[in-house]
Parts: sequence; C-alpha cells; structure tokens
Amino acid sequence: KESLKAKAICMKGKILTSLVFIISATIILSFKKNNEVVVSAGMFETVAVLELFTSQGCSSCPPADKLLAETILESKKTGRKIYALSFHVDYWDRLGWVDPFGNAVYSKRQKNYASVLNLDGAYTPQMVVNGSSQFTGSDKYHLTQALNRALKTKAAVNFTALTATYAADKTINVQYTAEGITMAGKINFALISLSETTLIERGENGGYSLKNENVVRQWITIKAAASGQVVFSNHSLPAKENIAVIAYFQQENNLKITGAAMVKPD
Repeated sequence: KESLKAKAICMKGKILTSLVFIISATIILSFKKNNEVVVSAGMFETVAVLELFTSQGCSSCPPADKLLAETILESKKTGRKIYALSFHVDYWDRLGWVDPFGNAVYSKRQKNYASVLNLDGAYTPQMVVNGSSQFTGSDKYHLTQALNRALKTKAAVNFTALTATYAADKTINVQYTAEGITMAGKINFALISLSETTLIERGENGGYSLKNENVVRQWITIKAAASGQVVFSNHSLPAKENIAVIAYFQQENNLKITGAAMVKPD
C-alpha cells in the first residue's frame, strides 16, 4: 500500500511538473502588450494579409468596407491571424468627393498588383489576399475561400519582435526583428486608423455617413533585413487609442506575402 501511495504521489508530481512546463512554454512562445509583440523563434504561424482597395467616392465600395469590418471582428473572435488593411485610392476623387484618406501611392500599389496578377486594370472595390489572389471586394464567398487557403500554409517569415513607441516629438518609432527573411523581399509598414467615420457631402455616396476600418494613413516600405526600424511622421496622426501598426513581408518578384504582425503604439 505504501508503495502504491508513493507511486501515486510521484505520478501527481510528474503531472504537476508537466503542467508547469506547458504553461511556462505557452507564456514564452507568445507575449504581447500594447506596444510590443514578442514571439519565440520557430513560431511560424499561419497568417493572412487582406488588402482592400476602396474609395469613399465609389458607390460600390460600402458593401466591401462592411465585409472588411465583419472579417476584422470575426478574426478577433476566432483568434485567426488575419491582418486587414483598407487602402483608399485617389482616382475616384474626380467624381465630386475627394476621399480624405485617398493617396496616389495606394493607387500605384494597386496598379502594380494588376500588372503582376495579369489583370486588365485596377478597379474598386478589390481585395487582395496575401498578395496572390484577388476578387471583388464585396464577394464574401471568394473571400472565405481565399482566407481558408491562406491559413493552411505556415508563414515563411516570423516577426519575433515588433514594437511601436512614441518619441518626444510625437513621431512613432517602430522596431522589429524577424527570422526567415530573404534578401529578395521587402517589409511593408502600415500605420492605420482602427476606425474612421466620414459624412460624405458630394459624389456617388453623397448624403451618407461611411465607416471605414483599418484605414492606411501612412505607408513605409524598406528592403528586407533580419532587423530594423522605421519612423512614422507626427503629421495628422489619429488619436492614440485609434492607431495600430501592421508589418508584413512581401516577395519582390511575385508580391506574395509570407509573414505579418500587428502592434499598437504606446
């Protein structure tokens, strides 16, 4: 009996030790606070970067904006690593409403996708998933299919650390380290507004109040390296609680996206 009791105590001790190890490993593998994301080496998770090209001057875009918002909400509930960005193009400004978030740089980015993906031209609303598949931005079926495909393949690049901090002059300093980086690539950094509501006074959406989420406000691209930093301007920044930064690795030749992370500055 004493022997059986001793074995039982020993077994309980082993189980307790295993539980402590598992809990400790979980804490070490992934750590996150407002202005810092730290992930252990070797944690190549599945990720999907969703880029919506849209415009407040386009009457077909609000359903796509809504679908993007729904996808962001769903990813928060499920924990799936989906990083959504709303790029506002400027070529619809001629229709009467100048999109306050529109930028010729984003229009050029979309046209680059059109060239690489062998499309006839750019259009809105357009969604691009991981830089490799595209479809009409309001098409929920194709979005679901694209996300499911993207989230079956582990990322080739893992951001082991990503931090964003305010400097004394209110610029935002972003630093990162990553593994799996190849030299034939670039790292994109997008400073986003988590939510923006705009009353549209003219144009195709005149009279409506539009809500846009994860709106790209500033955009920086650098040559890929295992570590580095970028600085976002302090010009016209959204409120502190309404800002986040998304970083993602993209191949140079085919524009495929193979790793991403997101952080909020502090």
